[in-house]
Amino acid sequence: MSYPPTGPGGYPRGGYPSGPVPPGPPRSPWSSPAVLVAIGAGVLLVVVGVLAALLLIPGDDESAGRDAAAGGPPSASTFTSTITRPAETTTPTTATPTTTSPTPDRPTPTVSGADWQGFTTGPRCNAAGDPAVVVGQTSRSRVVICQVGTQTGRWYYKGLAAEGGIELQFPTRTGDTFEARNGGVRYLVSPTSLTIVEGGTVLTEEPMLAYWSLPG
Repeated sequence: MSYPPTGPGGYPRGGYPSGPVPPGPPRSPWSSPAVLVAIGAGVLLVVVGVLAALLLIPGDDESAGRDAAAGGPPSASTFTSTITRPAETTTPTTATPTTTSPTPDRPTPTVSGADWQGFTTGPRCNAAGDPAVVVGQTSRSRVVICQVGTQTGRWYYKGLAAEGGIELQFPTRTGDTFEARNGGVRYLVSPTSLTIVEGGTVLTEEPMLAYWSLPG
């Protein structure tokens, strides 16, 4: 074929040959402008995300301080240690025994049915701390002279007979004889008798069958 084609087998004069145009080589899908724009946008987003993460992540010290201030759990870089102390042993305390004052050693009267405060069935000293200083018994009467507590020389008289009992304050002592007064009537208690006198008249004199007294 000659060029320009003028003869048989060449192109007709005045243009390209008629008929369909042969297709060109196939185009790659990655060369599409839309694909290229999408790839560029994706890369840009990745870069922006990395930069933001680097700016927003605090350092270890700052994170630990913020966690402690907020009262939250410590960050991964902070650790706590627990020290277990041995259990303390306590020494049991021993109660101090309570001491009571010993009961005074009271002499026991030699009269039957009596103790240091008089007759167990009466008459008997009034207060728990009043000791008997005289205990006497006749065929008719029983008498007790008691001391007021620890007040030496301060006494009271108690007598009991079938007719009833009597109590008189502050008898006096002369030698071995105690005298208690009830108005004009006097009660005289000695180791030998109980004598009751009114004025100058002896109303009764009862011999002692049993008698005991504290020395003094």
